[in-house]
Amino acid sequence: MRDRIKALMQRGIALDLLIGLGLKGTGAVASFGLNLLISRAMGAEGVGVYQIALATATLLAVASNIGLDTVVLRSVAVAWRKGDLGMARTAILRALRVVAMLGAGIGLAMALLAWPMTHLLMGQPELLVPVMIMAIAVPSIAMVRTISASIRATGNVLLSQSLDGISYTGLTLLTLGGLWLWRGDLPALAPEIVYAGSCVLVMLFGLTRIRKLTHGWPDGEQSVSLKSGLRIMVIYLAAFFCDWIAVVTLGTWHGPAEAGVYRVAVQFGLLFTLVRNSFDQMVGSHIAARYADRQYREMLGIARKTGLIGGALCLPLLIAIIIFPEWLLGLFGPSFVRGAPALIILGIGQFIAVTVGPIGTVLDMAHREHIAMRIEIGVTVVTIALFLILIPLYDLTGAAMAITLAILGRAVALLLANRAFIRDMERKPHAA
Repeated sequence: MRDRIKALMQRGIALDLLIGLGLKGTGAVASFGLNLLISRAMGAEGVGVYQIALATATLLAVASNIGLDTVVLRSVAVAWRKGDLGMARTAILRALRVVAMLGAGIGLAMALLAWPMTHLLMGQPELLVPVMIMAIAVPSIAMVRTISASIRATGNVLLSQSLDGISYTGLTLLTLGGLWLWRGDLPALAPEIVYAGSCVLVMLFGLTRIRKLTHGWPDGEQSVSLKSGLRIMVIYLAAFFCDWIAVVTLGTWHGPAEAGVYRVAVQFGLLFTLVRNSFDQMVGSHIAARYADRQYREMLGIARKTGLIGGALCLPLLIAIIIFPEWLLGLFGPSFVRGAPALIILGIGQFIAVTVGPIGTVLDMAHREHIAMRIEIGVTVVTIALFLILIPLYDLTGAAMAITLAILGRAVALLLANRAFIRDMERKPHAA
């Protein structure tokens, strides 16, 4: 076992990035195809209903996870690197137990609160059943995120990234695509039912892989900090909350169709996000290892190089968005073309987010998640204020403007925080 660990450690970051990007890219294609299918079969309103339910479930799945995907990643990565399989096993099992309990409770709460959300808050009664169905996906998504992080920390990038996102999105696309070819249309609620069911199936498969992975490992010291997880959760939750509030606000004030057009514009931005997220996830264990070895400038160096690589990969997409926004949105149908200005603004913002690199991950892996948490709270408050000002004035373009301004503010604040962290550690080399 120790020889296997050593061999995996010798594999370069570049290979992990390549594997992660390839699988995330496949997942993005599946997500793009899924939204294209729903838009063609059900129109902008159908996309809007599905995306509002999905955004709500995703937000609550992040809350259910309470940041334990990141905590287990850094804990298991260090334990695996040292050959301490007992500590790795204990961290994985504790994280899964906590997430399972929270996910079940929060998913149930989403189902129970669906009526006041859709009737009283949004005034959109047609959203009630889709939101209730998507509540089933909440614990499954949270569990899959934790399972994926646990497997990734042991060096199995291929399996890890195959589980998170691409699996249930791809399964949903294949199922709905077959149904569409058979019937010629998609019945109401089909996207929500198939997506929730796919999440459950992937979760069950992932649990069997975790059981096989940890079979025969001893018990060890408990190294999962729920306090750290809560701080990291706030960081993630703030980002997903901004996405959720934008969709819900547009759906409330302008109807599900407007929210659907916005989400399709965001879909192109997610092509940037897939590069950023896959790189963030792949370099996380390497950054944690540098921190354990007190190589603080190397941590930031990895983030900078990763950002440059990501920017180079995303530049052609940014050019295409700026030159051909109407044509790209027209692929989903004529009613989506009005989102062209929002698409350009979102593309520029997401490109900036990629090029700054995984600087938030540097703080997380260095146990400075409280700093990133404060930054995210501040950015979220400002973003909500911008939504309330800009969406009534400029509809979905206003939402895109608010998101892009938030990206700029977050990037500047995280860069300054990273530099301050490096200076502090160099002044106190034994403070880690």
